[in-house]
Amino acid sequence: MSPDPPVTRRGLLAAGTGVAVFGSLGSASSASASVAVPLGPDRARFLRRDEMAALRALVDRVVPGTEEDTVPGAVAARCHHAIDALLGAFTVDPPRIYAGAPFSDRGGSPVNHFEEFLPLDAYERTAWQLRVMGSRGRRRLERNGKVAGYQRTYRRGLAALEESVPGGFSNAPGVARDLALRSDDPAIRAVVDLAVPHTVQFMYGAPEYGGNHRLVGWTTTDFEGDVQPRGYTDEQVTDPEPSSPTDLAEDLIGSPLMAMGSPEVVHGVLASAGDRWSGLQAALRPLTEPAPDVQARLDTLRHLADGFVAERGADS
Repeated sequence: MSPDPPVTRRGLLAAGTGVAVFGSLGSASSASASVAVPLGPDRARFLRRDEMAALRALVDRVVPGTEEDTVPGAVAARCHHAIDALLGAFTVDPPRIYAGAPFSDRGGSPVNHFEEFLPLDAYERTAWQLRVMGSRGRRRLERNGKVAGYQRTYRRGLAALEESVPGGFSNAPGVARDLALRSDDPAIRAVVDLAVPHTVQFMYGAPEYGGNHRLVGWTTTDFEGDVQPRGYTDEQVTDPEPSSPTDLAEDLIGSPLMAMGSPEVVHGVLASAGDRWSGLQAALRPLTEPAPDVQARLDTLRHLADGFVAERGADS
């Protein structure tokens, strides 16, 4: 991660969207056998125990919890377990990629379709295996170059993070972890590039994917969540919550940490960012830059102000 703009936290608080990592919005899943991977607090599916500890410490810096804020954060939402379930998505069948449709049972449906993960067709399976597990030297998957995959990126990055702090990243105080996440180490930059958007998506996505435990991501941002098939009231449609992409950009890029309004405002931006923090930064940065004519006026005002200060100083 580059040193300019910092990894913000509460600015990300409403960046959760209906993305739900890759699918529909959706409550903590039941113990139904239809849920592909049990997601209890001690049920890691790909990462080792030490790697899980490092991942927990990482997601805690993206959205800190009540020790630093007034509401639960990514650890309480179990985002690290959800990320681990994604890394182990293909250890079960159907893989934990797409939750079912069309409705959960939170908006009036008698059945929670989200609990049943959908089978993948041959193309989807190949594409997602490439994304999650990488090309692994298979020539037919490397026509456009080698692909490291989520698994390798997380494994290498978490190891580099753990070694970057004396005594271990997972045991370090928050300030030390913040500094470690700004490292120029390519492995650390790569894992942060994935972990920030993944944490946000799992924090505010459908709980069936393993994050947003007890709906903390939605309740802490006053987001109603999925409301279909009941739908929205006329008032909610005609008078939605005020929020804008510029507000979001200011929060994400260098401004004080604060919660924002409706999570839906970020859906398009996050989805177009290529599942990478660097892509999200690139998409948002132009929204915070003033137009050329505005910049010219600001420069003029700054020049006049400097002149005024200089004159006052001379008079005194």
